[in-house]
Amino acid sequence: MLAVAISTWAQPEGIDYNANRIVLNGDDWSSLIANLVDGRRANRKFTIVHIGDSHVQPGIVSDEVRRLLQEHYGNGGRGLISPLAMAGTNEPADYLLKSSTGVAASSRLLSSSKPAGMGFTGVAVRFPGRGTTLNIKAKNPADEFYRITLYHSPVGFDAWQGGDTLKGHRLSATATQYVLREMADSASVRLAGDASLYGVRLLGSHRGVVVDCIGNNGATYRSYLGINGFARQLRDLDPQLVIISLGTNEAYGNYSSLWSDIDLILSSIKRECPAVKFLLTTPLETHKKGSRGYRIQTGIATVRDLIINYARSRHVPTWDFYRVGGGTGAANRWLRAGYMNTDHLHLRPCGYHLQGSLLAQALLRLLSGEDDGTDIHDLPARQPEQGPREETVGDSTDNPAILEDWQQNSSTDN
Repeated sequence: MLAVAISTWAQPEGIDYNANRIVLNGDDWSSLIANLVDGRRANRKFTIVHIGDSHVQPGIVSDEVRRLLQEHYGNGGRGLISPLAMAGTNEPADYLLKSSTGVAASSRLLSSSKPAGMGFTGVAVRFPGRGTTLNIKAKNPADEFYRITLYHSPVGFDAWQGGDTLKGHRLSATATQYVLREMADSASVRLAGDASLYGVRLLGSHRGVVVDCIGNNGATYRSYLGINGFARQLRDLDPQLVIISLGTNEAYGNYSSLWSDIDLILSSIKRECPAVKFLLTTPLETHKKGSRGYRIQTGIATVRDLIINYARSRHVPTWDFYRVGGGTGAANRWLRAGYMNTDHLHLRPCGYHLQGSLLAQALLRLLSGEDDGTDIHDLPARQPEQGPREETVGDSTDNPAILEDWQQNSSTDN
């Protein structure tokens, strides 16, 4: 069995390790696995794109998947970084992306006004007319890069490094790739032009896994459908596997169109990336505030069932985090263990690290051939519940295992 380091210190009770597996639902990943393990493809990057909401935006889940898969299959580079902080929202802690001049305009996925336009990353920034120096740093020493790709509005940028013009190779109307003078963990690139920046991709010289993260607070399947050219721009990443972790915000709002929204986004991506494979994940149980305190958000289980049923009917693989995390009652157990935030909705950093480790373990077992992806654990998702539906839940603020509040580095949107 592949060894994956998952801390067992004070973990929430009820985690179903037997259910921690990718169920293929009749799909065939043999070509995907061949692309990953074929040693003859010397410079091949195996690209995973992880799309999600505020559970994905901090980058912790994706970072755990990246770290653990790269340990086994090589580090192809840090991958996509987005100007989230420059757009006024929280961003992952393992990179720095700053402008020497600040920004003239910015846009976020759910903002009503989008003066900088909108790109496939869910954010966009535009710089003052005189241009700017974009300072880029990968904080993990193993993520040195020599090739960067700028994702931008169609007009694009002129770019210099150290006074030398960088010759760009246009991958598409909205993506330009540059080769730097040498491998480094940081770079300063001078940009000029009336374009908006959507993101930057950092790649090294080695074969291996790249995990590109696209997360936006409050996002739903429909949110990404609303980005003009989303699938077309996603094609520039050349993904082999697209993981989609959405559904929480639908559960708190309207999920009547969820089935068709999933179908539309998968179909649009498949048209642009015919060989791509998909993995849908389900959300963990959460609470919402009721008249007598916090109670189970029953919409989560309903959304979970919709995702699972859609995937079975369309032969799309799934990772059922709802079940793996413990099913009904999991939110209380994750709260008591200090792995869920006191908003009863988001996880603490340790919770997201655990989620990413569990997902990476399931992926590694399937990609290595240890698991064949058949659904041998087809059990009811909703387990017998103890006690009344509505119950007051302590906020666990006296638990020493709790790490710093997620809200300190996030917006109030999910």
